[in-house]
Amino acid sequence: MVAAPQLLVSKQAANPYRSILRRHMPEPLLALLIFVMGVWLWDNHFGPKYGWEDGVGRMALRKTDRDLRLADSAGQLPALLRKLLAIPDREQALRNGVFSLEMLEKDRSLDEESAFALGVLRSVRGRDGSFIPLPPDPEAVVRRVAQGNDFWWDREYLTRLGQTRSDGAVMQASERSADPRSREVALRAVLSRGGVWLVALCGLAFLPAVVRGYWEALRSKGRGYVGHWPTALGLGVFLLAYLASIGFGKVLDGQISILQRWAGEGGQPVSIAPGLFVLIDAATRFLPALLAFAFLFRRARHVWTRLGLKGAPDGKLVLGSFALLMIGDQVLRHFMLGDDMPDDPAGGLSEMEEGPWGLVLALTSACIAAPAAEEILYRGVLFRSLANGLRVPAATLISAAVFAVVHFYDAYGLVSVGLLGVACSLCFAASGRLVTAIFLHALYNFAIKVPEWIVYHAPL
Repeated sequence: MVAAPQLLVSKQAANPYRSILRRHMPEPLLALLIFVMGVWLWDNHFGPKYGWEDGVGRMALRKTDRDLRLADSAGQLPALLRKLLAIPDREQALRNGVFSLEMLEKDRSLDEESAFALGVLRSVRGRDGSFIPLPPDPEAVVRRVAQGNDFWWDREYLTRLGQTRSDGAVMQASERSADPRSREVALRAVLSRGGVWLVALCGLAFLPAVVRGYWEALRSKGRGYVGHWPTALGLGVFLLAYLASIGFGKVLDGQISILQRWAGEGGQPVSIAPGLFVLIDAATRFLPALLAFAFLFRRARHVWTRLGLKGAPDGKLVLGSFALLMIGDQVLRHFMLGDDMPDDPAGGLSEMEEGPWGLVLALTSACIAAPAAEEILYRGVLFRSLANGLRVPAATLISAAVFAVVHFYDAYGLVSVGLLGVACSLCFAASGRLVTAIFLHALYNFAIKVPEWIVYHAPL
């Protein structure tokens, strides 16, 4: 009669998840991990910059060129519509272009073509035609215009040259404004960014459901195994996983540098096939989540069931939250932080996203891998662990702040990412399924990356 209860106790003691919940994260170790991560973040946000990556100058020229084309071709649209579609006016596009190229100039990173572009833009901004800088090759400017692969400032240069020289007009202003490529950029911007707003408008219909869901989320409590993680344990696992991913990235960069040194000055540069690079990037993003799984779970299938990765997302929460994020972005952009100049000459554009493979990388990395991996780590581990000890409101703010500062953006970007973190945390808590937060994150990134590729990266 006594053996049965003893057997039951023995089985309960053998439960591996009970042993995990009894683990203790030593306070000195936790403090050390927080300190190391804080030093890393401080250095990346406030430490000295050591030049720009390869390709930033070319991307700065690309962005400036297409923003100026947008300003020329879509300048007749109503002001409200231009604001919603992020289409700058001519003065704003000129100001941003000059500012970006001057950043490269201060860093002594301007090549001859960029210096020529900066000189023309300065002349146009100053409304002073007395000084027009000479291009590196004047005949090349004429050839680029004739072949239809010119920059905006090429035609501006020829137009102003015709207005200020006495040996005959080289190009009339009407020829510059009628450039079909400028009209195509404007059409791309209206269709792609307009499509995003169409989705957001549909999401407005679900705002009542979002308000109810958020209110329930703020009062919710964690359930089951993940609802009982000690906060110190979850925080320690998060820090270990994040710092390990940094170390892995540094080792990978070091290996590539060694291979490049072995190639020698006269050897072929080391390059990675686009498809392989996409796989490496995705694997790097998922590394922190996999490490967290190893600490917190004993079987892979438990990850799907305990964190709510299995099943359909709450579509009403996803679309309604996306609509709120789009409205919040407009408030930030036009009433709070929109006048801040970017700290990146390329405005966030990356040369790796050029062409068809660049689109594959953007979709795979930013729209699939990043949302899944980051939501698992920042909401599934960090937010859930904080909520177990601090309740949902405090956990939401803290995890969103951490999620923001690990992205090295300007003030506008940090606040935007922070708002996304808040929305994803509340969607997770309200629905009880992490897949809801993943879909919201994926939709948000898709709304940024796909229009960006269509406007700036697609061949013109």
